[in-house]
Formats: sequence, C-alpha cells, structure tokens
Amino acid sequence: MSQEERLLILQMVAEGKITASEGAELLRALEGHREEEPGVEAAPPRRERRSGTSATLASGLSSLFEEVVERVTGALTDFTGQRYEFPTEITGVFTADRVPLKVLTGNGHVELKGWDEPGYKAQILVKARGATEADARARAQDAYRLTATETGFQLETDRRFDWSDLAVHVTLFLPKGHTYHLETRTGNGNIRIEGIDLDDGTAKSGNGRITVLDVAADRLYLKSGNGSVDVEGDVADLEATTGNGSLRVVPLGRRSERIQLKTGNGPAAIDTGRLSRAVGVFIDAHTGMGSVSVNRSDLVYELDERNIGYKHVIAHTEGYDRAEQRVDIRVRTGLGSISVE
Repeated sequence: MSQEERLLILQMVAEGKITASEGAELLRALEGHREEEPGVEAAPPRRERRSGTSATLASGLSSLFEEVVERVTGALTDFTGQRYEFPTEITGVFTADRVPLKVLTGNGHVELKGWDEPGYKAQILVKARGATEADARARAQDAYRLTATETGFQLETDRRFDWSDLAVHVTLFLPKGHTYHLETRTGNGNIRIEGIDLDDGTAKSGNGRITVLDVAADRLYLKSGNGSVDVEGDVADLEATTGNGSLRVVPLGRRSERIQLKTGNGPAAIDTGRLSRAVGVFIDAHTGMGSVSVNRSDLVYELDERNIGYKHVIAHTEGYDRAEQRVDIRVRTGLGSISVE
C-alpha cells in the first residue's frame, strides 16, 4: 500500500467518512491484501521530490480515491460481509412542463440523460454488504426513499448508512421537451448530466467527477470536493468550484454567459473556440502559484501582472461593451495554472 493510500484513509477517518476502528482495520486488510497478491515485488526505493508534491497529490486525489475504493473492495469483505447487488427499474410520465428532480445519495454515481422517449425511466442499483444475502437485502430495502409522480422525481438515501455498507447508483433517463429544476448530491461518486434543459441546477460531489454535456441552463452551480468538473453547454450563469480537481469549460455563446470558476490546487482550462467572433469576451484570471496562458490575439489587456506567487490578467475583446452577446469569464486558482484558448 502506498503512502498516498494511507494518507487518504486517514483523511476519510478525519472527515468522519469511516470510523477510526474501520480505518485501522482497512489499513491492516490492505497490507495483508498487498502481501498476498501473486507476482508483486517490492518496488525499488524512490528518491522523494519535495517540490510540487502537495499540489500533485491534491490534483489527483479524486482519481486516487476511486482507485483505492476499487482495490479495497475485496479486503472490506473480510470484516463488513459479502457485497450483493439489487437492481430496480421504474418508469413513468411527466405531465408538467417544469419538473423538479432531487437525487441525493451518500455513496454512488448519479447520471441524468435526456432521451427522445415520451416517458422517464429510473434505474436504481443498490450495492449492499451483509453476512448473508437476506441481511444485505434488508439493508438495500431501507437504503433510500423514493417519490416518483407525474409532476416530479425525488430519491434520497438514508444518512444512517455508511459508505462501506452500501452504495446507491442512480441512472435517470429524462424525456426532452421538459424543463427541469435539479438538485443532486453524492458523497462519494461521479455525477453526469447530459442532454437536458434546466432552469436551475445544483450538483455536488464530495469525491467524484462532475460532467455536464449538451445542457442548456439558466443557472448551474457545480461543486466537487476532490474531483474534476467538465462543462460543455449553453449555461447563462455558471459557477463551478473544486477543492483539488481540474476545471474545464467550453462556452457556446448562444446567449450572454456569466462564468465563475474556482479551484484550490487544480488547473482551469476555458476553450472559447466555439464562440462566434461577434460574441464579446471578458477574462479575469488570477492564480497564486500557477501560470496564466491566454491564447487569443484579439484581446485588449487592462492588466497583466506576472510575479512570483501572484499572476493576474484582465482582458477583453474590442467592443465588448457594445456586443449583443457577451461571455464574462472569471477564474481563480490557488496552485493551479489557467489557460484560455
């Protein structure tokens, strides 16, 4: 087991995701699991590189978390029981033009996908552990509360359960032609939103990636603790933040857009290549220890300061104030670099 994996388990204990005894047992189980793996030889000693170690570890924390969870699945069985899977499928029809959606899970992936069918379909997969299948099924039956009607959809997991006991994964296929009001949250899982229209949306993940593709939204707020955030769509008011992940945004400029991005230790990339030249662009990019790269030749610079530990660029296209459609981009990073193409 690597030092990074040990640090991650200790961090989960500190944050209350697992108990201290479970953390200790997990460390012992992982050490034993590693020793029993066939063909695994001790790695040669590596020279430590102190420069940039914290930023590198932080920016890759979400991927590391997923890898550790996958590796310890077998080891967890030794003290939490065998894992069983219980799938459920629900179908229905929405009659309202504006449909509220709420999907809140403590541990599990959430995927929302637009499709051309007239009704909706929810696929719910509960992965529960237990000494027997009957014990795991009992846990799965009490894992979440569901309310699905013609006017809305709501699923919420029971917070009494710990992530090591069960996971609730939700895939929701949504008919196009409706406008959705979305609230979704997961403690340890990825969130993917694709091909739907939103008037207002909020998506939060503690340790997972958030991906938004082909989405039209009036307002969208995205937050990940340790995962990356990737947005490609028509969002009038976008706010995306992550603690240790990367940010990537591709604005379309079909209407005026306001984009606010913030990351602690990861890089931020904004691709303006799909914007019409008639769209006015304003950029305010600030980083502490990273770099700022702006690769557009049509900008007028108001500020361009590049000092050690402080870099700040403010620029806009000619005639920005007079443009009918404008994209306002404001980016802040602590240790990560910023690029605008």
